[in-house]
Amino acid sequence: MSRPARIFFIEMMGEPGSFDASVYDHLEDKEDEGRWFRKNFAHVPGISISTRNLCIGEALPTVAEVDGLVLAGSYNSVHDATAWQQRVRAWLPRMRAQRLPILAICGSHQLLAHMAGVDVVWLGDGPFAGTFPLSLTAAGRKSPLLRGIADQDCFNYANSEHVVAVPAGATLLASSSRVPVAALDYGDCCFSTQFHPEGTEQTLGPIWQHKAPQFMQNYHPRDKGNLLVENFLRLVVEQLQQSRAG
Repeated sequence: MSRPARIFFIEMMGEPGSFDASVYDHLEDKEDEGRWFRKNFAHVPGISISTRNLCIGEALPTVAEVDGLVLAGSYNSVHDATAWQQRVRAWLPRMRAQRLPILAICGSHQLLAHMAGVDVVWLGDGPFAGTFPLSLTAAGRKSPLLRGIADQDCFNYANSEHVVAVPAGATLLASSSRVPVAALDYGDCCFSTQFHPEGTEQTLGPIWQHKAPQFMQNYHPRDKGNLLVENFLRLVVEQLQQSRAG
């Protein structure tokens, strides 16, 4: 029997003590987002999910270990230049050179764009936090990442910064009201989203409870995030099958 596609979920929430972990106390797995991800997506046929938490010193996977990558968001800005961010900046070009499928989320979306020379800046009117509609471009309507997702379907945001322009060589897939660069296709099955398709109202709403509780009511259980992540995971399986057949 052929082995499953090996998915690595790369955790980058932040070094212990650098963010308020108490906002996750209501969750069974606390702030362990790797466990959240496995519980939500292990049902997708043909995959296995492993996790690595960079912020507690775990090693990044090698090319030989992985068939697809999901890069998580972070409380850290791309401008913080933490030690773990420097490790990611050195490692990602090797993954891209091998054309490994990548889904980069929120802070990782910003990191990819910043590495490509595009500015990441603070949102002028404060955080963009809640479940909001997405406007698809013509390319987005045709993208396999957004298969089954319609214009104005909703996704969960929790952003204080955003990418100001589309990087050279990338294609804009979607925009939102305050985040014009909401989803990108870099080619070779590498995608990024400013929103959190892996997040839910239970994991994102409570992060504001101590600093901006008014945002908590902006989250709703009507987002299409799970479908987008499942689309990506199936793309990884399809690419692995094609490589074996070819």
